Amino acid sequence: MATTPERTHKRHVRENATIDHLVEGVSKPTAPDEKHPEHSPTTSTGLPVEDQVRKEWDPRKGGLPTF
Repeated sequence: MATTPERTHKRHVRENATIDHLVEGVSKPTAPDEKHPEHSPTTSTGLPVEDQVRKEWDPRKGGLPTF
């Protein structure tokens, strides 16, 4: 069964319409003034966040750093 570009496009439009219909009431966009809170670039010990992660994470132990 060969699919033509027109059939593929129609299926894509149908799928997008279904997805849009399903998420319409679930996801509400946030207003521009409701952004995420600003995080400090330093930790409570005064170190930059990047240095604190490097300090606590040892690549020889493997795995990813935990935050």
